[in-house]
Amino acid sequence: MGEKYSNYTVKDLNEPISPLEKFAKKVLDKLIEEGIPPIPSNYSLYFFNLLEEEKPEFKKQVYELISLEDSDDMDKNLELEKKLKLSFKYSKEILQKTALMYKLTTQLKKILEDSIAQMAHIASPKTVEKYLKSVDSKISKISSNMDKELKEIKEIYSKNVEIIKEIESNSVFDMVYGVYNAKYFKKLLENEIKLIKKFSHKSSLITIKVSDKVLKHFKLHKSLTIVNRSVAKILLKTSRRTDVIAHLGEGVFAMLLKHTDIIGAEKTVERISDMISNSAVFIEGNEVEIKIVGAICNLKPGIKADDYFKKCKEALKKAENENKLYVVEGA
Repeated sequence: MGEKYSNYTVKDLNEPISPLEKFAKKVLDKLIEEGIPPIPSNYSLYFFNLLEEEKPEFKKQVYELISLEDSDDMDKNLELEKKLKLSFKYSKEILQKTALMYKLTTQLKKILEDSIAQMAHIASPKTVEKYLKSVDSKISKISSNMDKELKEIKEIYSKNVEIIKEIESNSVFDMVYGVYNAKYFKKLLENEIKLIKKFSHKSSLITIKVSDKVLKHFKLHKSLTIVNRSVAKILLKTSRRTDVIAHLGEGVFAMLLKHTDIIGAEKTVERISDMISNSAVFIEGNEVEIKIVGAICNLKPGIKADDYFKKCKEALKKAENENKLYVVEGA
Protein backbone atom coordinates (compact mmCIF):
# COMPACT_ATOMS: atom_id res chain seq x y z
CA MET A 1 0.00 0.00 0.00
CA GLY A 2 2.86 2.38 0.86
CA GLU A 3 4.58 2.05 -2.53
CA LYS A 4 1.33 2.78 -4.30
CA TYR A 5 1.12 6.29 -2.86
CA SER A 6 4.75 7.14 -2.13
CA ASN A 7 5.57 7.63 -5.83
CA TYR A 8 3.20 10.58 -6.13
CA THR A 9 3.93 14.19 -5.22
CA VAL A 10 1.97 17.43 -5.36
CA LYS A 11 4.77 19.51 -6.85
CA ASP A 12 2.90 19.83 -10.11
CA LEU A 13 0.06 21.70 -8.39
CA ASN A 14 -0.06 25.49 -8.45
CA GLU A 15 2.15 26.90 -5.71
CA PRO A 16 0.00 27.61 -2.64
CA ILE A 17 -0.27 31.22 -1.60
CA SER A 18 -2.16 31.56 1.68
CA PRO A 19 -1.00 29.96 4.97
CA LEU A 20 -4.04 27.68 4.88
CA GLU A 21 -3.23 26.50 1.35
CA LYS A 22 0.38 25.83 2.39
CA PHE A 23 -0.83 23.87 5.39
CA ALA A 24 -3.26 21.87 3.21
CA LYS A 25 -0.35 20.95 0.92
CA LYS A 26 1.72 20.01 3.97
CA VAL A 27 -1.02 17.58 5.08
CA LEU A 28 -1.22 16.01 1.63
CA ASP A 29 2.58 15.72 1.43
CA LYS A 30 2.60 13.96 4.80
CA LEU A 31 -0.01 11.44 3.67
CA ILE A 32 1.96 10.67 0.50
CA GLU A 33 5.23 10.48 2.40
CA GLU A 34 3.85 7.88 4.79
CA GLY A 35 2.04 5.94 2.07
CA ILE A 36 -1.43 6.63 3.48
CA PRO A 37 -4.32 6.70 0.95
CA PRO A 38 -5.35 10.39 0.68
CA ILE A 39 -9.05 9.75 1.16
CA PRO A 40 -11.21 12.25 3.13
CA SER A 41 -11.20 10.32 6.42
CA ASN A 42 -7.40 9.95 6.45
CA TYR A 43 -6.89 13.55 5.34
CA SER A 44 -9.15 14.80 8.13
CA LEU A 45 -7.24 12.77 10.73
CA TYR A 46 -3.85 14.06 9.57
CA PHE A 47 -5.22 17.58 9.18
CA PHE A 48 -6.17 17.89 12.84
CA ASN A 49 -3.08 16.04 14.08
CA LEU A 50 -0.72 18.34 12.19
CA LEU A 51 -2.79 21.39 13.11
CA GLU A 52 -1.83 20.87 16.76
CA GLU A 53 1.80 21.50 15.81
CA GLU A 54 1.05 24.90 14.25
CA LYS A 55 1.25 28.33 15.87
CA PRO A 56 -1.70 29.28 18.14
CA GLU A 57 -2.68 32.23 15.94
CA PHE A 58 -2.94 30.03 12.84
CA LYS A 59 -4.84 27.34 14.74
CA LYS A 60 -7.33 29.94 15.95
CA GLN A 61 -7.93 31.15 12.39
CA VAL A 62 -8.50 27.61 11.12
CA TYR A 63 -10.91 26.76 13.93
CA GLU A 64 -12.81 29.99 13.23
CA LEU A 65 -13.19 28.83 9.63
CA ILE A 66 -14.36 25.41 10.76
CA SER A 67 -16.87 26.98 13.14
CA LEU A 68 -18.24 29.10 10.29
CA GLU A 69 -18.47 26.07 8.02
CA ASP A 70 -20.06 23.87 10.64
CA SER A 71 -23.69 24.48 11.45
CA ASP A 72 -25.33 23.98 14.80
CA ASP A 73 -27.03 20.84 13.49
CA MET A 74 -26.56 18.91 16.72
CA ASP A 75 -28.24 21.59 18.81
CA LYS A 76 -31.01 21.88 16.23
CA ASN A 77 -31.54 18.12 16.15
CA LEU A 78 -31.69 18.01 19.94
CA GLU A 79 -34.25 20.81 20.03
CA LEU A 80 -36.25 19.18 17.25
CA GLU A 81 -36.21 15.85 19.07
CA LYS A 82 -37.53 17.51 22.23
CA LYS A 83 -40.37 19.12 20.29
CA LEU A 84 -41.21 15.90 18.49
CA LYS A 85 -41.35 13.99 21.77
CA LEU A 86 -43.62 16.66 23.23
CA SER A 87 -45.84 16.46 20.15
CA PHE A 88 -46.01 12.66 20.47
CA LYS A 89 -46.91 13.08 24.14
CA TYR A 90 -49.78 15.46 23.29
CA SER A 91 -50.96 13.17 20.49
CA LYS A 92 -50.98 10.20 22.86
CA GLU A 93 -52.99 12.19 25.42
CA ILE A 94 -55.52 13.20 22.74
CA LEU A 95 -55.95 9.54 21.76
CA GLN A 96 -56.44 8.55 25.40
CA LYS A 97 -59.00 11.32 25.90
CA THR A 98 -60.77 10.32 22.69
CA ALA A 99 -60.96 6.72 23.90
CA LEU A 100 -62.48 7.92 27.16
CA MET A 101 -65.00 10.06 25.25
CA TYR A 102 -65.98 6.99 23.25
CA LYS A 103 -66.48 5.07 26.50
CA LEU A 104 -68.62 7.85 27.98
CA THR A 105 -70.70 8.11 24.80
CA THR A 106 -71.28 4.35 24.88
CA GLN A 107 -72.43 4.58 28.51
CA LEU A 108 -74.78 7.43 27.64
CA LYS A 109 -76.25 5.45 24.75
CA LYS A 110 -76.81 2.43 27.00
CA ILE A 111 -78.54 4.55 29.66
CA LEU A 112 -80.92 5.99 27.06
CA GLU A 113 -81.67 2.57 25.57
CA ASP A 114 -82.30 1.05 29.03
CA SER A 115 -84.48 4.01 30.00
CA ILE A 116 -86.68 3.59 26.93
CA ALA A 117 -87.05 -0.12 27.67
CA GLN A 118 -87.83 0.45 31.37
CA MET A 119 -90.37 3.23 30.81
CA ALA A 120 -92.37 0.99 28.49
CA HIS A 121 -93.31 -1.09 31.57
CA ILE A 122 -94.04 1.76 34.02
CA ALA A 123 -97.66 2.85 34.35
CA SER A 124 -97.56 5.19 37.38
CA PRO A 125 -96.77 8.86 36.58
CA LYS A 126 -95.02 9.30 39.93
CA THR A 127 -92.82 6.29 39.28
CA VAL A 128 -92.01 7.65 35.81
CA GLU A 129 -91.09 11.03 37.32
CA LYS A 130 -88.87 9.38 39.93
CA TYR A 131 -87.22 7.21 37.33
CA LEU A 132 -86.59 10.17 35.01
CA LYS A 133 -84.89 12.07 37.84
CA SER A 134 -82.61 9.09 38.40
CA VAL A 135 -81.79 8.93 34.66
CA ASP A 136 -81.24 12.69 34.54
CA SER A 137 -78.74 12.43 37.40
CA LYS A 138 -76.76 9.74 35.54
CA ILE A 139 -76.84 11.69 32.29
CA SER A 140 -75.74 14.91 34.01
CA LYS A 141 -72.80 13.14 35.58
CA ILE A 142 -71.67 11.69 32.24
CA SER A 143 -72.30 15.02 30.50
CA SER A 144 -70.14 16.81 33.06
CA ASN A 145 -67.32 14.32 32.50
CA MET A 146 -67.65 14.73 28.75
CA ASP A 147 -67.47 18.54 29.01
CA LYS A 148 -64.34 18.22 31.12
CA GLU A 149 -62.68 15.83 28.66
CA LEU A 150 -63.65 17.97 25.66
CA LYS A 151 -62.12 21.04 27.27
CA GLU A 152 -58.89 19.17 27.99
CA ILE A 153 -58.79 17.77 24.45
CA LYS A 154 -59.15 21.28 23.06
CA GLU A 155 -56.31 22.58 25.28
CA ILE A 156 -53.98 19.68 24.39
CA TYR A 157 -54.83 20.03 20.70
CA SER A 158 -53.98 23.76 20.80
CA LYS A 159 -50.63 23.02 22.44
CA ASN A 160 -49.88 20.34 19.86
CA VAL A 161 -50.72 22.69 16.98
CA GLU A 162 -48.26 25.27 18.37
CA ILE A 163 -45.52 22.64 18.66
CA ILE A 164 -46.14 21.48 15.08
CA LYS A 165 -45.98 25.09 13.87
CA GLU A 166 -42.62 25.50 15.62
CA ILE A 167 -41.33 22.30 14.03
CA GLU A 168 -42.47 23.46 10.59
CA SER A 169 -40.92 26.91 11.07
CA ASN A 170 -37.56 25.30 11.85
CA SER A 171 -37.68 22.77 9.02
CA VAL A 172 -34.89 22.88 6.45
CA PHE A 173 -36.38 20.82 3.63
CA ASP A 174 -38.95 21.42 0.94
CA MET A 175 -40.99 18.24 1.32
CA VAL A 176 -42.47 18.47 -2.19
CA TYR A 177 -39.13 18.47 -4.03
CA GLY A 178 -36.75 16.88 -1.52
CA VAL A 179 -34.28 19.80 -1.46
CA TYR A 180 -33.57 22.58 1.04
CA ASN A 181 -36.23 25.24 1.56
CA ALA A 182 -35.71 28.94 0.89
CA LYS A 183 -35.39 29.95 4.55
CA TYR A 184 -32.58 27.51 5.29
CA PHE A 185 -30.85 28.17 1.97
CA LYS A 186 -30.79 31.88 2.77
CA LYS A 187 -28.96 31.13 6.01
CA LEU A 188 -26.40 28.93 4.20
CA LEU A 189 -25.90 31.60 1.54
CA GLU A 190 -25.31 34.32 4.13
CA ASN A 191 -22.82 32.04 5.88
CA GLU A 192 -20.93 31.52 2.60
CA ILE A 193 -20.79 35.28 2.03
CA LYS A 194 -19.12 35.64 5.46
CA LEU A 195 -16.57 33.01 4.48
CA ILE A 196 -15.84 34.82 1.20
CA LYS A 197 -15.25 38.05 3.10
CA LYS A 198 -12.82 36.31 5.43
CA PHE A 199 -10.92 34.11 2.95
CA SER A 200 -11.51 35.80 -0.45
CA HIS A 201 -12.36 32.64 -2.39
CA LYS A 202 -14.75 32.43 -5.35
CA SER A 203 -18.27 31.05 -5.01
CA SER A 204 -21.31 31.38 -7.24
CA LEU A 205 -25.08 31.30 -6.99
CA ILE A 206 -27.23 29.99 -9.83
CA THR A 207 -30.99 29.88 -10.09
CA ILE A 208 -32.94 27.97 -12.71
CA LYS A 209 -36.56 27.41 -13.61
CA VAL A 210 -38.50 25.72 -16.36
CA SER A 211 -39.03 28.15 -19.23
CA ASP A 212 -42.41 29.89 -19.35
CA LYS A 213 -42.66 28.77 -22.99
CA VAL A 214 -42.83 25.19 -21.71
CA LEU A 215 -44.98 25.86 -18.65
CA LYS A 216 -47.76 27.56 -20.63
CA HIS A 217 -48.66 24.21 -22.20
CA PHE A 218 -49.63 22.68 -18.85
CA LYS A 219 -53.14 23.22 -17.59
CA LEU A 220 -53.02 21.28 -14.31
CA HIS A 221 -51.12 22.32 -11.19
CA LYS A 222 -50.25 18.65 -10.71
CA SER A 223 -48.44 18.69 -14.07
CA LEU A 224 -46.30 21.64 -13.00
CA THR A 225 -45.35 19.80 -9.83
CA ILE A 226 -44.32 16.70 -11.81
CA VAL A 227 -42.13 18.80 -14.13
CA ASN A 228 -40.44 20.59 -11.24
CA ARG A 229 -39.87 17.31 -9.41
CA SER A 230 -38.07 16.02 -12.49
CA VAL A 231 -35.86 19.12 -12.45
CA ALA A 232 -35.14 18.70 -8.72
CA LYS A 233 -34.11 15.06 -9.21
CA ILE A 234 -31.70 15.99 -12.00
CA LEU A 235 -30.21 18.79 -9.90
CA LEU A 236 -29.59 16.34 -7.07
CA LYS A 237 -28.13 13.78 -9.46
CA THR A 238 -25.72 16.20 -11.15
CA SER A 239 -24.61 18.18 -8.08
CA ARG A 240 -21.35 17.76 -6.20
CA ARG A 241 -21.36 16.93 -2.52
CA THR A 242 -20.34 20.51 -1.74
CA ASP A 243 -23.18 22.04 -3.76
CA VAL A 244 -26.31 23.17 -1.94
CA ILE A 245 -29.67 22.89 -3.72
CA ALA A 246 -32.92 24.55 -2.68
CA HIS A 247 -36.39 25.45 -3.90
CA LEU A 248 -36.96 29.18 -3.52
CA GLY A 249 -40.63 28.98 -4.42
CA GLU A 250 -42.77 29.25 -7.58
CA GLY A 251 -40.67 26.61 -9.35
CA VAL A 252 -37.37 28.48 -8.98
CA PHE A 253 -34.46 26.31 -7.85
CA ALA A 254 -31.15 27.60 -6.53
CA MET A 255 -27.68 26.09 -6.29
CA LEU A 256 -24.87 27.43 -4.14
CA LEU A 257 -21.63 26.44 -5.86
CA LYS A 258 -18.89 26.75 -3.26
CA HIS A 259 -15.37 27.56 -4.48
CA THR A 260 -16.66 27.90 -8.04
CA ASP A 261 -16.12 30.91 -10.31
CA ILE A 262 -18.43 32.24 -13.03
CA ILE A 263 -16.93 29.99 -15.70
CA GLY A 264 -17.56 26.94 -13.54
CA ALA A 265 -21.10 28.13 -12.86
CA GLU A 266 -21.76 28.59 -16.59
CA LYS A 267 -20.57 25.03 -17.28
CA THR A 268 -22.85 23.78 -14.49
CA VAL A 269 -25.92 25.45 -16.01
CA GLU A 270 -25.03 24.09 -19.45
CA ARG A 271 -24.57 20.57 -18.06
CA ILE A 272 -27.90 20.73 -16.19
CA SER A 273 -29.65 22.04 -19.32
CA ASP A 274 -28.28 19.15 -21.41
CA MET A 275 -29.37 16.55 -18.86
CA ILE A 276 -32.84 18.04 -18.48
CA SER A 277 -33.32 18.32 -22.26
CA ASN A 278 -32.32 14.67 -22.71
CA SER A 279 -34.67 13.42 -20.00
CA ALA A 280 -38.01 12.03 -21.09
CA VAL A 281 -40.91 13.38 -19.04
CA PHE A 282 -44.47 12.30 -19.73
CA ILE A 283 -47.12 14.85 -18.78
CA GLU A 284 -50.85 14.58 -19.44
CA GLY A 285 -50.22 11.62 -21.74
CA ASN A 286 -47.54 13.32 -23.86
CA GLU A 287 -43.74 13.25 -23.85
CA VAL A 288 -42.50 16.74 -23.03
CA GLU A 289 -39.09 18.25 -23.77
CA ILE A 290 -38.17 20.47 -20.84
CA LYS A 291 -36.21 23.66 -21.38
CA ILE A 292 -34.83 25.81 -18.60
CA VAL A 293 -33.58 29.37 -18.13
CA GLY A 294 -30.91 30.28 -15.62
CA ALA A 295 -29.31 33.16 -13.76
CA ILE A 296 -25.76 33.30 -12.41
CA CYS A 297 -24.38 35.56 -9.68
CA ASN A 298 -20.80 35.91 -8.53
CA LEU A 299 -20.95 36.11 -4.74
CA LYS A 300 -19.25 39.07 -3.12
CA PRO A 301 -19.01 40.22 0.51
CA GLY A 302 -21.23 43.05 1.64
CA ILE A 303 -24.29 41.99 -0.37
CA LYS A 304 -27.21 40.36 1.44
CA ALA A 305 -28.78 37.07 0.41
CA ASP A 306 -32.13 38.74 -0.33
CA ASP A 307 -30.39 41.14 -2.72
CA TYR A 308 -28.88 38.20 -4.59
CA PHE A 309 -32.31 36.60 -4.85
CA LYS A 310 -33.65 39.81 -6.41
CA LYS A 311 -30.72 40.01 -8.83
CA CYS A 312 -31.24 36.40 -9.90
CA LYS A 313 -34.98 36.96 -10.33
CA GLU A 314 -34.30 39.88 -12.69
CA ALA A 315 -31.66 37.87 -14.57
CA LEU A 316 -34.13 34.98 -15.01
CA LYS A 317 -36.66 37.37 -16.57
CA LYS A 318 -33.96 38.74 -18.86
CA ALA A 319 -32.92 35.24 -19.95
CA GLU A 320 -36.57 34.41 -20.69
CA ASN A 321 -37.19 37.62 -22.66
CA GLU A 322 -33.95 37.36 -24.65
CA ASN A 323 -34.39 33.63 -25.31
CA LYS A 324 -31.06 32.78 -23.67
CA LEU A 325 -30.12 29.72 -21.63
CA TYR A 326 -28.77 31.92 -18.86
CA VAL A 327 -27.80 35.46 -17.96
CA VAL A 328 -24.82 36.37 -15.77
CA GLU A 329 -25.95 39.09 -13.39
CA GLY A 330 -23.93 42.27 -13.96
CA ALA A 331 -22.43 41.03 -17.24
